[in-house]
Amino acid sequence: MHGETCLLDSDTCLEKAIKIVRWGGVIVYPTDTVYGVGGDPFNINTVNRVTHLKGRRGSPYPILVSSIDNALRLLEASDAMVMLMERFWPGGLTIVGKARYGIPGNFFMDTIGMRMPGHRRLLKLIEEAGGYLIGTSANISGKPPAKSIDEAKDYFGDAVDLYIDGGRARENPSTVVEVRDKHIVIRRIGAIELDILREFCRETGCILDEEV
Repeated sequence: MHGETCLLDSDTCLEKAIKIVRWGGVIVYPTDTVYGVGGDPFNINTVNRVTHLKGRRGSPYPILVSSIDNALRLLEASDAMVMLMERFWPGGLTIVGKARYGIPGNFFMDTIGMRMPGHRRLLKLIEEAGGYLIGTSANISGKPPAKSIDEAKDYFGDAVDLYIDGGRARENPSTVVEVRDKHIVIRRIGAIELDILREFCRETGCILDEEV
């Protein structure tokens, strides 16, 4: 039944969500930042459904990963990128880098954004669904990201296969940085504050580009 809701803390809910993602369905789920909408990032039909839901065209979606190792399978990583992952993952930092392979669900873009969320139950879902999950915010393009299941339902109604309720979100969307060798380019400030990134670069010798 489309539009069904279940609780993240329920094992039955988690099992149902894993099956839906594996079968190419679309779910709305809580993260450690805002609510997300997604499914299998390698299934072009799933990606097309998410694109239709959000009213968005031609842009790559970030991918949530269950581990650093899974991220490194798809990204050409520099030392700076690995240090960022080790310092801020799991957590509210999306890292954009050069993709090792063309990913159909990301329109064969050269770069891709990835994040390992800091939510134990969500990480289990991602891992058992294949290690990767479309990580875009649950909203209509141009509208605020949903911070509750009710807000997500106002956007999507019965057009998704499952809503996973984890309570009201308490964080801002993730901070987004693009990594180019030793250079870290800020694309969006969110859950990770600018001063924290400045301190990271002072400690590691990375070069921070603060132009957004």
